[in-house]
Amino acid sequence: MPNREKRIENLQRANEESHRLIVDCLRHALYKLLEEKDIGQIKVIDLTKAAGVSRGGFYRNFYLVTDVLLDDIQTVADDIRKALGSDAGLNWRIILRTVYKHRKKIPLLIKAGLGMEILNKINQTIDAVNDDFKLRIMAWNGVIFNCIIYWAENDFSQDPDQLADLLTEITKSILYD
Repeated sequence: MPNREKRIENLQRANEESHRLIVDCLRHALYKLLEEKDIGQIKVIDLTKAAGVSRGGFYRNFYLVTDVLLDDIQTVADDIRKALGSDAGLNWRIILRTVYKHRKKIPLLIKAGLGMEILNKINQTIDAVNDDFKLRIMAWNGVIFNCIIYWAENDFSQDPDQLADLLTEITKSILYD
């Protein structure tokens, strides 16, 4: 590989690493700020100062403060979708253990007014199915989402396995009674 191509490759790798570092710093700082303030009270200047990142660094990567959280919402939703599997009603243990991994982020995302964005991302992949089945999946995802919200509002104080047992019994009674 000629030197010029190698330099370009190294520059691209450095830019990607810089981008990732800036995003990580901003995300970490925003979650810290959300513990104390509502999302509407957090200005770009507050966030960049807390993150140790320039305003230019922020605006090269994001448009709004809430944009910093969108990748995390996608990650949370992707994890939940993977946990749903083909028989979501009987996989509560897997679903709740997956959600529990995100127990620090989810209440802050809800507090930031982004809870419905999580549900929208969970529902995102069902466009290819027929309308009748799509409606069933969306309804079931709503049940799961509401259970997650309930659990988050109670500070994830219930043991995930005990809650899974309870929700499995409820699911079985809905599905089979």
